[in-house]
Amino acid sequence: MNRRTKLLAVCLVISLVFAGWTWTRPYEWSHDAKARYHIAYASLDKDRSYYWVGVHLERDGREEHDFHKPVALVLADGRELEPAEFSNTEEDFQSIDYRFWVEEKDMTGPLRMKLNDGTLTIRKKSGPPPVIDSIRYFNTANW
Repeated sequence: MNRRTKLLAVCLVISLVFAGWTWTRPYEWSHDAKARYHIAYASLDKDRSYYWVGVHLERDGREEHDFHKPVALVLADGRELEPAEFSNTEEDFQSIDYRFWVEEKDMTGPLRMKLNDGTLTIRKKSGPPPVIDSIRYFNTANW
């Protein structure tokens, strides 16, 4: 093996380790256990002057989602929006999907989600959302 091949092999290994870490890291390093779920990923889809904000949740423990408690998206100014859509593909509610219909002007700040007795961070950054031309998925709250 010559020197050039060894250098390329080291670069490949470093790239693979970084890619693996990027895909396996949690959406949020420390989430609220009272929420009973954690965010697996979020999605953003632009529809004229509105956005569809999707949140895919996965259950943490044995406690199921309490449907008697309201679920809300908390905007940067403190207003709360109810979910526009809810879906579940499994009978035991291991994962839940919520979608919120949000005006473009309300997408300039951080977003949080009230769920059960806890709060989950969907978006940490302020400013306009990323420019998109189709649905975009986020595996971290830093968008």
